[in-house]
Amino acid sequence: MKSVDPGILSKSVCFTFTPSDLARRLYFYPTWCGHYYCNSGYFMKRESYPPLLVAFIRNGLFHVEYRGISFEAGKGDVILLDCKEPHYYHAHDGLEFLYMHFDGANSHEICQHILENTGPLIQQNTNALIGRELYNMVEFYAHDGIENSISASARIYRIMEYLLTPDTIKIQDENPIEQTIHYIKNNIGENIGLNKLASIAKMSPYYYSHIFKEQTGFSPIEYVINTRMDRAKIMLVHTNQPITEIAYTLGYASSNSFINIFVKRIGCSPRQYRKTHQSSKQ
Repeated sequence: MKSVDPGILSKSVCFTFTPSDLARRLYFYPTWCGHYYCNSGYFMKRESYPPLLVAFIRNGLFHVEYRGISFEAGKGDVILLDCKEPHYYHAHDGLEFLYMHFDGANSHEICQHILENTGPLIQQNTNALIGRELYNMVEFYAHDGIENSISASARIYRIMEYLLTPDTIKIQDENPIEQTIHYIKNNIGENIGLNKLASIAKMSPYYYSHIFKEQTGFSPIEYVINTRMDRAKIMLVHTNQPITEIAYTLGYASSNSFINIFVKRIGCSPRQYRKTHQSSKQ
């Protein structure tokens, strides 16, 4: 959905949620999330608003006034506010940020504990992970994702973990797609399905497939097949393993299924490929 707030540019998106009674009693739950592109006309001033706010600045500057202090949050910074307290913020031209309002369980107590230790402007080595969580959340709902209360709560708990223990969390340079690509290459002989890969990436299968193709140009299953074919070509040229053995090594139940896919993808049989390329080497 599109925001109607002044200063929010048309390419921005936001989503609102109504938690179940169970979620209100037991879990953390989101109330809003969004990805905003702003000009200087965007601002918010409240004496009190029930949920908490966490925001990640992707570009530009965000002016915030909270607890008697004023600050400018810039690219890579995280803002954490307990919105029950008076707060004011406004955008500078060119601001882009991701945000989530959330509530539930002991979230306000945890927020107060974090604020006592870090203040509302957070500049820690885990900020990029918080930004990734918020981005994945917005994209998930932008593609009509449906999330149960426990999964939604777990997402918020991860963000709180990043805020609470920044020095104990190892930041991975790989994005989730790169992690699954490494998994494919290291487990090429296993039964690799879409649900398994999406689980590793901590995404829904639909959203994972969309992002994977956007980043690689292939669907996840196409990528698995291509990786197997690339590995097969190396094994055919550089080893004398029987074709049946190569098929099983690459995760195929029979040599016939391997041969059929190889012919379809490469344009010749494995035996012909081996003969041609081993001869050309010599």
